[in-house]
Amino acid sequence: MTRSLALAALLAALGPLMAADWPLHRGPNQNGLSAETDWKVAKPKLLWKTRIGLGYSGMSVAAGKLYSAGHDAKTDSVFCIDAPTGKILWKHSFPQALGAHYYQGGTTGCPTPDGNTVYHVARAGEVFALDAATGKPKWTTNLKKDHGLDVPEWGFTGAPVPYGDTILLNAGAGGIALKKSDGSPVWKSANEEASYSTPLLFRKGGTDLALFSHKKGYVCVNPKTGQETWRFKWLTRYGVNATEPLLSGDFLFISTGYDKGAALLKWTGAGEPTVVWQNRDMANQMNPCVLLDGYLYGISGNEGVDGTGLKAMELATGTAAWSDPSIGHGALLSANGKLIVVSEQGVLQIGNASPKAWKPEVSEKVIDGRVWTQPVLSDARLFVRNQEGEIVCLSLK
Repeated sequence: MTRSLALAALLAALGPLMAADWPLHRGPNQNGLSAETDWKVAKPKLLWKTRIGLGYSGMSVAAGKLYSAGHDAKTDSVFCIDAPTGKILWKHSFPQALGAHYYQGGTTGCPTPDGNTVYHVARAGEVFALDAATGKPKWTTNLKKDHGLDVPEWGFTGAPVPYGDTILLNAGAGGIALKKSDGSPVWKSANEEASYSTPLLFRKGGTDLALFSHKKGYVCVNPKTGQETWRFKWLTRYGVNATEPLLSGDFLFISTGYDKGAALLKWTGAGEPTVVWQNRDMANQMNPCVLLDGYLYGISGNEGVDGTGLKAMELATGTAAWSDPSIGHGALLSANGKLIVVSEQGVLQIGNASPKAWKPEVSEKVIDGRVWTQPVLSDARLFVRNQEGEIVCLSLK
């Protein structure tokens, strides 16, 4: 509850939001949890589907509008879609390479609506502030050309995170803050290759803090000034730290893929974090876990590797509870004590989050193609996206 209140204060700059909004990557509290209760566990009804182009970009929802991005030929586009009907209200397109590097390429990251502006970062470093009503650019800047920050191997990604009069981006050794008004820098970190997570806001001892990932680990900074508080070395194959840590009191849970695994850190607000435990029994390659009643639930393992699937683990001890490899490299969120899981093959499963076993009450094929993108629940509408950029909207009313 304390963390929720702190985040509510931190994110107040988002302006008036509907109760069902999902304005940030991983939800309003950046933890994969939805506060919605006015939905039911039942076979979903298809409301609409549309196609926006190749990629794995996340989805955000604010004021009845869905935002995401897709790639077509030599162009990326940010889309604004009417959430109830699926009508495309506008799109903003710009040149962008396919970027097929060990996968089929296309967009990553997630647009962030904030009041009357939508912010987005593209893989080559373009940052856009788009008018939320029309999609027309208010300003653009480039993280490499204008700010001297090297492009990571798989491109810049993550979602811009509003903070006061700035937006925070995962770039450099420990982030960059740009003015919302014109995109000029308020502060920026040294030119070290960033990794692929979204900046994570939190508060400790009355102080605002933000976590960023870079090629060699995670760094905690003051989001007002960029001053570094601590670093935690976390080396993975290919320098991929693509997931956001989870916070619980004095504890931070970190989990990444490529056989690195997970660690529980303790940080009381002074000095450096200390390791409580570390193992390879939970390895979140792309999507972080959710935390419910002391247990972690997440996709563990690398894409394309046998045994990858949904897994449960006790946070305090790192003891694995169960695993279900039938999910493959899918994605999930949680609402009202339930897990809403979409398998890599596009099968929707809904059931109780229990450390005893995974016994879904609903199991229904809802989309073709490969699914790595986290589903989004907003106003009892579930949005699911595949790699070809098809989005389906399902009613759980």
